[in-house]
Amino acid sequence: MKRLMVLLTGIVFIFGASVFAIDGTSQVPAKADPSKVVTVKPPKETKVSITGVVKGISDTVISVERTVKGKTEIMEFALDKAVEKINVGDKVKVNYIKKDGKNIATRVTPVVVKKIIRKASPSRETRPSPAETPPQK
Repeated sequence: MKRLMVLLTGIVFIFGASVFAIDGTSQVPAKADPSKVVTVKPPKETKVSITGVVKGISDTVISVERTVKGKTEIMEFALDKAVEKINVGDKVKVNYIKKDGKNIATRVTPVVVKKIIRKASPSRETRPSPAETPPQK
């Protein structure tokens, strides 16, 4: 009998609590927990680099022609500071970021073409194998 009373009391409690949970529209606005506040980070700037030939250069802009999959295109980059020792026709590597739809060069470096010189290997004397040598008497 005791068990039956405990069971009935538990069932009444569960159904009573569910009525309050369903009613649930609270008039008090919920306070945001500062630890759960989600901050939206601005999108990262895209960092890219290309290699090409300089077609035009000034103190504020550099134009570079590059070839990708057989297609040639000319890209223009805004310069933060004037680039020295680079002339029209030089092959360069440009590191840049895309910001507000503009390409801004962060670094412009000349590409040095290294030539590989292979030295001729000394010829080795070929010795006949023991099977090919005539037996000595």
